[in-house]
Amino acid sequence: MKIQSVLANIANSKFMVNHIKKCDDPKFLTRTLLLTSVSKDVFAYGLRVHNTLKNDKIPEDKKKYSAHMDLASGITTAVVQISTGFLMSNEKFQNNIAKKIFKPLKDNKRAFNAAKTSFSAISTMVVATLLAKRILTPLIASRLVYRVEHAHDKNTKTDTNIQNKAPNVQNKM
Repeated sequence: MKIQSVLANIANSKFMVNHIKKCDDPKFLTRTLLLTSVSKDVFAYGLRVHNTLKNDKIPEDKKKYSAHMDLASGITTAVVQISTGFLMSNEKFQNNIAKKIFKPLKDNKRAFNAAKTSFSAISTMVVATLLAKRILTPLIASRLVYRVEHAHDKNTKTDTNIQNKAPNVQNKM
């Protein structure tokens, strides 16, 4: 009974009531779903980084690379999904797309607005989760990790070149 009363108090709190009233706005709902999805992904990637670093069965060199890849993927996922999601749910952007796609419904304002609202929500989630998360994130994250992993290589080559040239310079003097 105690848990039930706590949940009832939370559900009937002023914060929750105001939040539910905001849910009448499809744009708010879409962005809330987007941020919830991104939060879940960031938490999952953070957990993967933690578990990778704690796993003694993974060799150290592979552990570091895997942790870097998960970290880059988590950060990239958050940035790319939020960016594409907010772009797709932008009112001007959606109006331009809706005018082209739903041209036959232009005369029926109610049907046009319903189609536009539904398309906005669906397209925002599809683009943010499929295009951003499954296509853009792996491309961007793998490049970031490659650069981080090989940044030391450039410094080592430069140091080696300086050391190799140093004896030649000293011999000429």
